[in-house]
Amino acid sequence: MDQAAYRSQLLAQNIANVNTPNYKRVDLDFAKIMQQASQGPDLEMKATHHQHFRGIGGMPIVPPTIKDNSTTMRVDGNNVDVEFEMAKVAENSMFYQALASSWKRGMSRLRMVIEGRA
Repeated sequence: MDQAAYRSQLLAQNIANVNTPNYKRVDLDFAKIMQQASQGPDLEMKATHHQHFRGIGGMPIVPPTIKDNSTTMRVDGNNVDVEFEMAKVAENSMFYQALASSWKRGMSRLRMVIEGRA
């Protein structure tokens, strides 16, 4: 969810700079994010009681960005297309809402387990 929120900021930055000469659009490198997540540091969680579950924790992932230098939309060197950016904003918003909904369902199930409901 943090990555989607950060991507939302990047897309808003692109739209805000639509008329800035030589501005190049930026976006998140999701392939690199997934690579970092799969190769993240495996830090064992500390168990203070013999009945605690053992697990793996990790450091937060720093989101890598990509600057698109491959295209130029206008003579002034700017490559931001507002319609494309708005489509990406809508896509990212749906992705964030799906993640939030999934997280909420998981927390609801966890609450039922903690309260002893079936």
